[in-house]
Amino acid sequence: MGFKVGVQTYEWLAYANRFGSSFTWKQVCYECGQAGFAGLELTGGWFNELPAPEELMGFCEENGVRIVAFTGGVSSDEDLELCRRKLAYLAAIGGSALMVGPPGSRDVPDDQRLKVLNTFIERCKRLSDYCDEFGIPAGLHNHLWTVAETEEEIRHFLDARPIGWCPDFGHAAAAHADVMALLREYGRTIVHGHLKDTIVDENVNYLRFCELGRGNVGLDFAVILRVLQDQGYRRWLVIEQDQCTVTPMYDMAKNREFIASLGYEAALHG
Repeated sequence: MGFKVGVQTYEWLAYANRFGSSFTWKQVCYECGQAGFAGLELTGGWFNELPAPEELMGFCEENGVRIVAFTGGVSSDEDLELCRRKLAYLAAIGGSALMVGPPGSRDVPDDQRLKVLNTFIERCKRLSDYCDEFGIPAGLHNHLWTVAETEEEIRHFLDARPIGWCPDFGHAAAAHADVMALLREYGRTIVHGHLKDTIVDENVNYLRFCELGRGNVGLDFAVILRVLQDQGYRRWLVIEQDQCTVTPMYDMAKNREFIASLGYEAALHG
């Protein structure tokens, strides 16, 4: 079996923040299943609401979905301990990976970015011990507005190899990185991935994220998926949109149709 394609749940959180609504973890899992996905990466504070692993797996089985990944950070010892708990939970439910976000850069002077990134690398080395303990890998999630934003910064982190890579193709393209060069050079370090499309202005500056295939940043997902397939990638990719066009479930159903149209219907069944 090749790679599998699921859904990342941040769009539900963003929708709730925008409209003052809320979603329970059960509703999010249910809607991911209704949108046609078998796997999901759960983000935000929903982890703290999850029941014992056995109860969670029972609910997910009833709704035809499974949680395959969580998000995490390593900015403090408390963050690292929370990552350890998430890794233990993932091991108990047959999960796949932990996505790790880098420190934000809005308040970091340009001449301090590398120092902050190196500190992040050292903390990820500590995280890797927990990954070994539970047999669940972690990966860097490159991101705009962080110290792992540019192609140079992504390469610096991946060359240090404290953990794997969770590429976000939409963020990388919006940061003017050569996505295909990164993918061909570092593709075999990928442990998880985010499929995301981006709309940019006439100066190729970020405007918003959108449904797959609607962006104008130059991402060819058919080629990206073919390269991953040729590299022998067998783990999960999740679609992340961040910003709603209609509703999270509707948007993700459209994203599902796009992936299926590229010939990867089987990957959507996990």
